[in-house]
Amino acid sequence: MFKTGCAEIQLEVPLFAELYGYGHFACRRNTGVHEPLYCRAFSFFDGEKRAVIIYSDLCTTDDQFARELRAQIATKLRMNPEGIAFVATHTHSGPALSSESADTSGIRNADFAAHWKAAVLSVALKAFENEEEIATVEAGAAPLEKAIGTNRVEPDRNVTDPAIRWMCFKRPDGSVKLICHNHATHGIADNGPLSRKVSSDWMGAANRMIREQGIAEYALFLQGPAGDINARTNCAAEKNEEAGRMLAAEYVKYLAADLKNGTVTAPGKISFVMRTCEFPTCRQTPEELRRDGDSLRARGRNDREREYWGINAQRLDEMALLVEKGFDLGAWHDLQVIRMGDAEFFFIPGELYVEPGLEILDNASAKFPFVVTLANGSGQYFFTEKSGLRYPEISCTAEKLFGFYEIYGYMHPLRFKYQNNICPFIISKVQELEKSL
Repeated sequence: MFKTGCAEIQLEVPLFAELYGYGHFACRRNTGVHEPLYCRAFSFFDGEKRAVIIYSDLCTTDDQFARELRAQIATKLRMNPEGIAFVATHTHSGPALSSESADTSGIRNADFAAHWKAAVLSVALKAFENEEEIATVEAGAAPLEKAIGTNRVEPDRNVTDPAIRWMCFKRPDGSVKLICHNHATHGIADNGPLSRKVSSDWMGAANRMIREQGIAEYALFLQGPAGDINARTNCAAEKNEEAGRMLAAEYVKYLAADLKNGTVTAPGKISFVMRTCEFPTCRQTPEELRRDGDSLRARGRNDREREYWGINAQRLDEMALLVEKGFDLGAWHDLQVIRMGDAEFFFIPGELYVEPGLEILDNASAKFPFVVTLANGSGQYFFTEKSGLRYPEISCTAEKLFGFYEIYGYMHPLRFKYQNNICPFIISKVQELEKSL
């Protein structure tokens, strides 16, 4: 008998906790709540193996926290830790979970981090206790009449995610306990007048609307490959506070219209695999890092730009110091695949560009594949080879920020830049994991 359990806790964000997103040292201190944030847990049990997905309305997950809490959950539920995944929605209006000594897009609030950890452990146990029989699963891909997002790196080609991949878990009485929905668009609609308010952005609003419309008792949004995909509009452009909700209503309309077209399948057996991999980086000497820092300090047409590039240069100086002290600034992250019957979930620890994400989907062996990013860690942007070749050196003059930023913002977590083959590397690794299931 296949079972699914769901649980949630609303996350309380301390007043003036710094919100994560929109660049480094943005100083976005929380002044209130526009859309609440949630920590949710979803458990899946096939009678032999259990998989658990921990969901958070946050910008990123954190490698260290995920590994720490995965071990605790696995111990408490007596399960294999490789079956536990952590996902974030990528709202840019939630507190940071990244290291306090590294990424400065938002300084971690210690009280919130402790609250979040306690919430994770609590919802994991509650989801386990909430497990009940699932008789059938229906899955499909809802086409979008109008894209939710736009491609910020290559606006002329404007490749975006063409569909909402979804999966409904139904009880024996036909009611939908859970719908998983997967799409790729940054959570940056709730900006402008909401820049200092907590918000789950359009993704959280979509989850809420799904429940309010009776589509499912619980909704699990899984962020797709959106490293180069911005929301189509935002509150600053709309000059109101409704952009996130507007996009969510549009999104849920497309999703709801496609539910009648789903394929019915049995829940199936659960299998999973996780591997910690060293990602390919461009290793540099302290002298090379400092030269790159000097190159950035020479940039800027005004005081504001010079300050921005100076902050980036300072991180490079810090990296040089760490290398001199013998620290290894390579990148190790966890890649994971979870299969449930005809569905397969590829968990990627960063912001994968949309085109390699679609390639993974197109070549997956499962009938219903899902690419889930911002999962199990914060690996930053995974850019295409084409994008990397466009800016071969940090000294290149970027005619625009996007495209350059995703490649050369690597210094903030104090690790080396990825090589241009980072996406082929990820694709090959997840395909290897898939074959091992």
